[in-house]
Amino acid sequence: MQQKDLTTPLTKLALERKVTLFVLFLTVIAVGLISTNRLPVEMQPRGAAGHYMAVNVPWNAGVPEEILEKLGIPLEEELSTVRGIDSITTNAYKNSSRVELRFKQGTDMDVAYREVRDRVERARTRFPEGVEKPRIYKHEVGAEPVVRMTIGYNQDTDHYDLINKHVIMPFMRLDGVADVEFHVDRKTIQIEVDKNRAEAYGINVQRLAGQLRGDNFTLSSGSVVDGGKKYILKSKSTFRRIEELNHIPINDNIKLSDIAEIKFEPDMDEIYYRHNGMESIGIQVKKEGEANSVEVSARIMDAVDKMKKNPALAGYYIRVYKNEGTEIASRLNNLANNGIWGAFMAGTVLYFFLRRFRITVIIAMAIPFCLLISLTAMYFTEESLNTVTILGLVICVGLLVDNSVVVAENIHRLHQSGLSRRDACIKGVSQIGLAITTATMTTLIVFLPSILIGGEMRFILYKLALPVVAALTASLITAMVFIPLCVYLTMDKYLDKKNYSVSSWNLSQKIRPMLSIIYENTFGKFSKFYNNVLFYFLNRRIDLAIILSILISVSYFYAYKKLDFSEHKNEEPSDFKISVGFPDNYLVEERSVYMSHIENYVETNKELLGIKSYDVFYTTWTAHFTGHFSSNRNTLLTREEAADQVYENCPEQPGVRVRYKGRGEVPRNDYRSRHYVRLIGDNPEQLREVAEELKPTFEMLPNVVSILEKNNDDGPSEMSLIVDRDKASSVGVEPRSLANTISSAISGSQLPRFMSEGRQIPIRLQFTEEDKAELDDVKNYLVPASDGKFTSVGAITKVSFQKNEGNYIRRDNKKVSHHFGMKLKAGEESQARMAIEEAKRNIDLPEGVSFSEMKTSFDNSDKENGTFVVIMSIVFIYMLIAFLFESFLMPLSIIMTIPLSAMGAIWIHYLGDVNIDKMGLVGATLLVGIVVNNGIVLVDYANRLRLDGLDRTQSLLKAASHRFRPIVMTAITTICGMIPLTLMSSAEVGIDFQSFGYTLIGGMTSSTLFTLVTVPVFYTLVEDAQTGLKNIFASVYLWETGR
Repeated sequence: MQQKDLTTPLTKLALERKVTLFVLFLTVIAVGLISTNRLPVEMQPRGAAGHYMAVNVPWNAGVPEEILEKLGIPLEEELSTVRGIDSITTNAYKNSSRVELRFKQGTDMDVAYREVRDRVERARTRFPEGVEKPRIYKHEVGAEPVVRMTIGYNQDTDHYDLINKHVIMPFMRLDGVADVEFHVDRKTIQIEVDKNRAEAYGINVQRLAGQLRGDNFTLSSGSVVDGGKKYILKSKSTFRRIEELNHIPINDNIKLSDIAEIKFEPDMDEIYYRHNGMESIGIQVKKEGEANSVEVSARIMDAVDKMKKNPALAGYYIRVYKNEGTEIASRLNNLANNGIWGAFMAGTVLYFFLRRFRITVIIAMAIPFCLLISLTAMYFTEESLNTVTILGLVICVGLLVDNSVVVAENIHRLHQSGLSRRDACIKGVSQIGLAITTATMTTLIVFLPSILIGGEMRFILYKLALPVVAALTASLITAMVFIPLCVYLTMDKYLDKKNYSVSSWNLSQKIRPMLSIIYENTFGKFSKFYNNVLFYFLNRRIDLAIILSILISVSYFYAYKKLDFSEHKNEEPSDFKISVGFPDNYLVEERSVYMSHIENYVETNKELLGIKSYDVFYTTWTAHFTGHFSSNRNTLLTREEAADQVYENCPEQPGVRVRYKGRGEVPRNDYRSRHYVRLIGDNPEQLREVAEELKPTFEMLPNVVSILEKNNDDGPSEMSLIVDRDKASSVGVEPRSLANTISSAISGSQLPRFMSEGRQIPIRLQFTEEDKAELDDVKNYLVPASDGKFTSVGAITKVSFQKNEGNYIRRDNKKVSHHFGMKLKAGEESQARMAIEEAKRNIDLPEGVSFSEMKTSFDNSDKENGTFVVIMSIVFIYMLIAFLFESFLMPLSIIMTIPLSAMGAIWIHYLGDVNIDKMGLVGATLLVGIVVNNGIVLVDYANRLRLDGLDRTQSLLKAASHRFRPIVMTAITTICGMIPLTLMSSAEVGIDFQSFGYTLIGGMTSSTLFTLVTVPVFYTLVEDAQTGLKNIFASVYLWETGR
């Protein structure tokens, strides 16, 4: 009676208020279509990139160790006190220091930004003179580059003004564009000091830099009061023309032009970029956080088309090489198309089982109807349409028909038993209303434990929760309201009480008998076979328990132990990167020639390699080659083999270090064919030495093919000046003053920028190239002493030569790190990794050096979080089922389906040689909530039959027979909905769903095969155990009272 009260009013309302329901149906469709059209579209869900900030400080000191000491560590020490930091990475390059901060999920980034700004100001007080103002980069959620392009050119001219006017500004005016990042070789003002003339006048370059810093900026001079008003007084000494700089007085007798030459020309330390061999300018257009990526990219592409017709840009070649909008549309279309295919396959399965066209259409219509409701909920909660939320919708395709199938099938069964249409609809829903409600709740409740964990697992489950919860809730309401009404309205047109059909299409009349024959010879016989098996094991329950125990044990101790929980990728990458480090004595022209060799090889072998385009990026100290693969490659080489060939054909030259970085800036152990080892410590030079000593050891390990680095150093290329502190102290020279003087002379000093027609032009003060070309020139530099006199650099230092080991230093969480990679033998990657880990355990490292795990996309914490969510989901599901059956023991018979489903998920991964990744654990979480549904409906129906007077065995046999078709039907529709998604490559959708699909398909298959036997058998075992316990307690009670 209680169940009837929960569902009957809704069904009666639907049958009595047909027009109201029809209007509500149309309203939902209209609102859903409008909401879907207005949903923002993105590649990744907002927040997927995490909370991130970076602080960059330019300083052209030329030595990473010095930049780390004077910029990186002060910044690191101050920024490490900011609240909410998850990790801190400090990078020291030859011309800057960059500190990257990653924050924990849930951190208030506005508060974090204020704290970072405050800590940066504190750190600035510890910086040397001449360091430019630090720049703080705050990652805005959703503000990602949507279009990336290159502009090639042949003419040698100043491109800045023209590109800014005709390209950058038109982009900035577009609706939805937040920023445009670009780099153009622009001219700078270079003040080149003649060392001999400067020293003849007794002028030191460091003091000259300090003096000039006060000549091109606005200085606050206090305030004055006039007419009762207070005014801020500022004195300005800015210049209007570059020529005016020549007249800056250095002292009473000389001007700047007497000791220096002022040039306005491109800076030799600029960044150089080529695309497909052509000198180019790289441009990235970023969208606003809330803007629709597809719409913004379309506007940008329209603007690009206009730019190509602009006469002012004649001679420039604009090429868009990455359009996030088209990629998003393509990937989302792929997901949507696979969802449509899944829905079509599910509909085909429904028609095969039901063999009635109208009822099949009615049930199938629940899919788009519920999806529209889910999309509406996403719109009003300000969620976007992205790969994760669409995954949630695709998951639902196979699940949305489950409730409708059970309700429609039950209504038809009751109508066939003699009830009128109206009574069959009302009773059909009331009989199973509470069961399907509980079954739906078990699927939804698996998202609840995600609030108890952190990390990416929580993020994915959060983003999946809204579309899944909204769609399944809608499916439950649809099954209890719209399905009974539709069945009621159409039943008499095609259904009589004998043969189910009176009127139908002629084609359907021809197909139905054939399908009936197929069904009876397959699933019909299968149903009878299951009933016979069930009857057999109801009398031999212990035998079944033993068989299942053996199967579960073998699955766990054999197959499960061989599975790898990792994100090791099998998919084909869309691009690859090769990093090249040059020694300091390489000129820019030599670096350009070296990179041209790689470009020429790729250009000559484009078809063989399957590469559509390539980029070269190089500066005075580093270079990168990036190859982009064609989407329709027609070559025998895999993408990884093609990348290896490019790497192997990099020229071997003394001092040049080549590293194959794969994808991304930070090496991760996410790829099967490569593995990285990381060392951490405090001394970067020691780490490099230890790494070089270890490389031969690891290269000799079984199944390790090679080291992923070409190191052709053959001699010293870096000079160090060691200060004799006693001599320096005796003449009154401080080491810091010495370092600043040398840095200003060789690397130059940045001065305040020159303002010209709204443009800020950088100014650099340095010695001429002739005055810093030889070692003797450096030794003859004059350093000011405390008494005002000067002494030469050579008098207080000695020279030491060292190998140029690296162009940057990296510290992770206050520890210097150094890594090297290895290529692993195909098919033997697991054995190779085991050998590497064993070697690491047996290596005795020097004091202060240790191995550290490389960063991976999937680590132990993710595995622990996933396992915790699964366990908590089982606990919550148990409580829900206990509520339904008013029993603490009865839910155990249904919970048994979970380990049986795990058995299928394990074996499908094992046989398919697929790793279990984060998405696999998400699939396991959903699987736990799905597989118990059939058991709930089966046990609930058996209980009803027992209330009608049947004994336990007959009730279970009849329940298994009657529920066979809906159980198999819902399982197959769910599996069919997942098959297209599982077969997609990650390149098509941006996320690897293979493990996710394997988990659901394998788990649903095994649980369906065992549910109709194990649930009834364990139902009897649990009931007998419950009865036995009651008898024991009753006997104890009687014995106690009788005594």
